[in-house]
Amino acid sequence: MRQFRLLHRSIKIRLYLQFATTIAITTIMPFIAIYFTQLVGAKITGILVMLVISSGIVGGFLGGYVSDQIGRKKLLVSSEIAMGVSFLAIAFINSPWAVIPYISFVLFMINMFFSGLYIPVSTAMIFDLVRKKERNFVFTVQYWVTNLAMAIGSITGAFLFEDYHFYLFLTVAAVTIVSGLVTLLFIDETFVKAEIGGTAMERTSILSNYQSVFKDRTFMIFMIASMLVLSLESHLTNYIAVNLEKNMTETTWFGSFSINGINMTGILQAENTLIVVFAVSLVTWLIRRTSDYSRLIYGMTIYVVSYALLSFTVRPSLLISFMVLISLGELILVPVRQSLLAELTPDSQRSSYLAIDSFMEQSMMIIGGAAITIGGVVPGYIMSLGFLVLGMAGVFLMATIMKQPQKEERISG
Repeated sequence: MRQFRLLHRSIKIRLYLQFATTIAITTIMPFIAIYFTQLVGAKITGILVMLVISSGIVGGFLGGYVSDQIGRKKLLVSSEIAMGVSFLAIAFINSPWAVIPYISFVLFMINMFFSGLYIPVSTAMIFDLVRKKERNFVFTVQYWVTNLAMAIGSITGAFLFEDYHFYLFLTVAAVTIVSGLVTLLFIDETFVKAEIGGTAMERTSILSNYQSVFKDRTFMIFMIASMLVLSLESHLTNYIAVNLEKNMTETTWFGSFSINGINMTGILQAENTLIVVFAVSLVTWLIRRTSDYSRLIYGMTIYVVSYALLSFTVRPSLLISFMVLISLGELILVPVRQSLLAELTPDSQRSSYLAIDSFMEQSMMIIGGAAITIGGVVPGYIMSLGFLVLGMAGVFLMATIMKQPQKEERISG
């Protein structure tokens, strides 16, 4: 607790705001696809969801570039206010008085554009402020806050969304707008424009800006390694869920609870969240004397091997055991991975680099969907072996990054 009190005030405010906005948004977002499928059908919803995701990707690339030109605060405030206003409009066209699904999708595209713009800028602000010695602690707290908020929000939404989505949309709008106002009033600008010889660096085009990012070989290897490993999580609610639904025999727990494949997927997700929320302090204490290299590589290895095994078995006891290992691996690797990400992003292009990281997270959803299609024609053991091989390739690539000396000029930009 003392370590938290010593953090920069803006970091603490951003963490509080992240907790509140994540709770609010996860009361609705996990249920949007189901809601619109009931209104316009699965095929049309699938196409429209891809358009919404694409809007977020465009927003992410634009936000990363603009933030490195004009700063963080203006974009954070404007994007949160815009998201709040769009949620307000969504509420009134999905209300007891009117339901207009296609206009709702247009508004969700606008909302996702500003959400995409917001994500790399918000992360960049924390990266700007956190000192190197604080990174593992701050990113552990941020990870814990996010998971706790998602658990609270998704449980709340599961019970309230179907009958009270209008009021949830209004709540999300209010929380998001308040977050923007708090940022405006209580958080200072953190971005300092890079200078050469006392003169501000000349502004580059968005194309030239991202060309220089993609030419950063070390960073791009880091991104590929991260995607190969972390994309395994996307399979839990895609390929693994489908596999369990098809192949897991319904079983009875404690003499009265019937569990099938669909139930098992929900149980595994809940187990993961609970372990992350309640075991973070213990795991952090147990690994406090290990090096960052050991934490990241061993954490990734545990994560990859356990996910490969999880995708292969349908026995409930083994599924629960492997999820314990996955959750522990996740707790070990994520804070170090975020710390290394902060190390690899130069000050002058931090938001642009983080926009690529955000794009990687969007790409993982596509990978998860593709695995379902491939799993329809490929035997299960081949899929599990593929997860293992690709994941371990990511571990190997990450090990090469960790062994490279970090140059001071790279960190300072």
